[in-house]
Amino acid sequence: MWLWILIGLNIIAKVHGFASGNIQNSCDDMSPHHARPDGLFYDPQNTVPPFELSCDKPGNKEDPITVVLKSKQPATQFRGFMLQALETSGRPVGKFILLDPSMTRLLSCVGSEDSAVSHKNNRGKSWLQVNWMAPGADVNITFRATFLQTFDTFWKSVDAKDCTTTPTPTTQPTTSTVPSTIISTGPSTTISTVPSTTICTGQSNTTCTTKPKTTEASMTTKQVVNSRSREVMERAGTVAIISVSFLVVLKMALSSICITALHNSLFSRCLNKVSQISCSLLCAALEISAVILFCVAEPVQVTLVALVCVAIVINFIELVIVCLPIEPSHELKEICEHAVKVCSVIHQIFTIAVIFVGVSDKCRKDWLLKVMVTFTVFFVLYAIWLFVSSTQRKAILGRSKLGGLQNRERGKLRAQVIVIAVSVIFTVGNLCFAVAVAVGMFGCHQE
Repeated sequence: MWLWILIGLNIIAKVHGFASGNIQNSCDDMSPHHARPDGLFYDPQNTVPPFELSCDKPGNKEDPITVVLKSKQPATQFRGFMLQALETSGRPVGKFILLDPSMTRLLSCVGSEDSAVSHKNNRGKSWLQVNWMAPGADVNITFRATFLQTFDTFWKSVDAKDCTTTPTPTTQPTTSTVPSTIISTGPSTTISTVPSTTICTGQSNTTCTTKPKTTEASMTTKQVVNSRSREVMERAGTVAIISVSFLVVLKMALSSICITALHNSLFSRCLNKVSQISCSLLCAALEISAVILFCVAEPVQVTLVALVCVAIVINFIELVIVCLPIEPSHELKEICEHAVKVCSVIHQIFTIAVIFVGVSDKCRKDWLLKVMVTFTVFFVLYAIWLFVSSTQRKAILGRSKLGGLQNRERGKLRAQVIVIAVSVIFTVGNLCFAVAVAVGMFGCHQE
């Protein structure tokens, strides 16, 4: 069992090995440097890239340029990228300013701070934008990007179209923005109060035509809102899994109390079965909700969905074992009890793996990751206690048979108090950790 768990965690680490976008070694050639099985690096694609760059020219030279990275087709997405503003010598210049810190990160190339931008995670992306500030001196630059679609499929040297940084005086047609639309075709003039762009030819007989002002700002706001909504849904799914982790520990604690402290009682057996079934059903409902949230928040988080689906299967197996009509005197009763505990421990392991992936992907605060590590250690201690108390239950209660009736009763009472106290401590501790991680998830802002 532990071998499979280690293999699964190793696969998770491999999936997220290149997710952070901290690729300083790619500054020179803007290549991802992904190795093939023979030790060589994958070559870039020589086809027309399905992605493109564009930029919004500023009205004043001091204003930043907004660079947009986008897919030509909405269904085609890129998982990684690197963007630089290169002068004629090929040296990166200027500084980038992030507009969506949850999806992008700054890099310092060739000793120039914030001179490049890359991805912050390996989620699929179809649209991103960043701002770029020109240096003090006038320079001619080219915005160049590398788009990575899969581990072995990427396009290099994708340049922005029709994007310059230094306005050049010209007597050609000019464009100006005024608060109203003016259309002049002769002696008559028509005035509208709708904001628009007026284009004049500059000839002796001036002719002006009107072009409605674009809604790029509105589209940008919409994209940002969609990105925030997706992020909120993903965090809500992770919080649902955090609730599942608490329910799993609560179910284990109640079972330990009912079996050990209230052994051979009809009420304790009924309470144990009802609590286990109720917690399992609640876990299933929360896990299904989490899968829906992870799937609705496109792009689909395959790793999270896969881990939650495995947890759902384990929870279903545990529920089936609990519902088996086995009498207390049946020889399989004790085996089923141990099987339920093993399923609960494996269920919690996958639940913690989902929380780890969700926290590391959506929040980089050190204290939250430390809380998660402490939470994991806390559960490991509880699993050890659960194993010891289950295997040594008869020995612990059997000690109370020595001596007189009064001594036996006192010994049994002490054993019950210890079991209840330890179970309550671990349950309350797990609740505190769950609340801390959930609050940290929603209170975390990517830096």
